[in-house]
Amino acid sequence: MAIIKIKKINIQNLRNVRQGEIVLAVNFETFLQANVVGLYGQNGSGKTTIVDAFSLLKTLISGWLTEMKLPSKEKRLILAGEQTASMNVEFLVENQFGTFFVNYYVELQEDQHRLYTTLERLTYRENTKGKRSKILVAVTEKDVQIRQLKLDDLSEQARIQLLVIQQLARKQNMSFLFHKDIKPLLKERLSELEMQLLQNIAVDFSRDLHVVNNQNIAPLFEERMMPFSIHLEKTRGLIPYDLNGPALLPEDAFYALCEVIEQSNQVLSAIIPGLTIKINIITKQMMDNGEQGIRFEFLSQRGERELPLRTESEGILKIISILSVLIAVYNNPNACVVIDELDSGVFEYLLGELLTVIDEDGKGQLIFTSHNLRVLEVLAIKNLWFTTTNEHHRYMQLKGIKEVNNARDVYLRAIQLGGQDEEIYKETKTFKIKRAFRKAGVQHD
Repeated sequence: MAIIKIKKINIQNLRNVRQGEIVLAVNFETFLQANVVGLYGQNGSGKTTIVDAFSLLKTLISGWLTEMKLPSKEKRLILAGEQTASMNVEFLVENQFGTFFVNYYVELQEDQHRLYTTLERLTYRENTKGKRSKILVAVTEKDVQIRQLKLDDLSEQARIQLLVIQQLARKQNMSFLFHKDIKPLLKERLSELEMQLLQNIAVDFSRDLHVVNNQNIAPLFEERMMPFSIHLEKTRGLIPYDLNGPALLPEDAFYALCEVIEQSNQVLSAIIPGLTIKINIITKQMMDNGEQGIRFEFLSQRGERELPLRTESEGILKIISILSVLIAVYNNPNACVVIDELDSGVFEYLLGELLTVIDEDGKGQLIFTSHNLRVLEVLAIKNLWFTTTNEHHRYMQLKGIKEVNNARDVYLRAIQLGGQDEEIYKETKTFKIKRAFRKAGVQHD
């Protein structure tokens, strides 16, 4: 079995980040240990941009499995005033051929409607001293390169096929490099090892990357749709459950949710003592599209008492909705889960306990943003990143800190007194806030 981990992500001109890089404390020696990485900082300082970058990565590399379009222009993902955004991601890969560094670089622009790729490059390097990077596939708007071969070196038939796929990918606002139609052409021209590395990213990693984005999830909760993030052997992705209930789902989605509930119940009562979820099937019925569906509702059960799941607090609903992917991070070294505002609505002591358990005994990667400073007391400093006020150097780690120090105290001291390489807080003054409140009150009296 192959194992793939994210080592580094570098972004340029994405949302409010002109330049920023996060490096994870993972190497081939610590491959089977969890990475739990927290990202902290002032509101509007670039935390969610990292989550957006992972969401973009998921969209780009998933072309072999599912057709996902790049985000629409309304998302405003390219920094105002800039034409191009870019992302550079480094993976560590271990497969039957050995251990490798794999690098994916992409440049993006937008037309009237959506983002599209203008340059993509996938390279790899063997994990042996002195080995150089080799190009697997590279594409610009003018040329395509497979290993050392450029368009002019290929047969006319291959050239035409590649240009057609390039046009198709552009029209569909998808990645060319990970487009499913390019797969047969690459199979003919890449070695078995190289094809395996491509598959490791396009299939293995892409299936196990889960991005729980608050911008997408919050509206669902507002509409009382609870989005279950799912990581099962045969099912990955998101299944929404109607909290207003009873819900109606196709049979396969219903049975996937049943499996998630069965899996989650084993952990849930340990996290929230006495709580389990019960499935109440009401009836089978035909859906509007002609599929066989099941009408059901979830009940929260505490002892003898049963109530609809919607009666639980938002914090508990959030934990239940992401429990399947947290279980994956604990057990599966390939699981990479990125969660925006993990602390939202979750009791801070419980949050600390959950993260400690995953950090100490988990196997996958969990990257999250948070405002709750309790986490700074439980994670090692090498796993904590902080946003700065410098858009050219958006992410950094605290310096002058020993493993025994409490990162929370050091962070609060850095906010108040500085002393770090970059400013981490755009200063706010309480007297100015008081005056602003007073003026606003006088004007509207």
